[in-house]
Amino acid sequence: MLEKLRRIVQKVNAAKDLRSALDIIVHRVRETLEAQVCSVYLLDTDINSHVLMASEGLNEEAVGHVSLAVGEGLVGLVAKHAEPINLQDASLHPSYHYLKETGEENFHAFLGVPIIHHRSVLG
Repeated sequence: MLEKLRRIVQKVNAAKDLRSALDIIVHRVRETLEAQVCSVYLLDTDINSHVLMASEGLNEEAVGHVSLAVGEGLVGLVAKHAEPINLQDASLHPSYHYLKETGEENFHAFLGVPIIHHRSVLG
């Protein structure tokens, strides 16, 4: 697993821009974890929300348009505590927030990992 993660990091570091880096992340992580969906939400301080910036497995039209207010949903919880959350059934968690626009089906398992750079949570 560590070797796979190292290869993902190398690919991301070689990306030509943020869009490419995010696409590499969602594709490679989804593939490596054999997940149905992998998405990246990034903090937009102008609107005080986490915006869906990349996804594989959700409605592509939602990317760049769907957002969660800071502290909202499981994404907000991951960002608030700057710690991963691993749930067997996400829909049972009190912070679970269903986003119809993403085309997501009610899912069970959830793994949320914060994106941290220089001690600041970016997403």
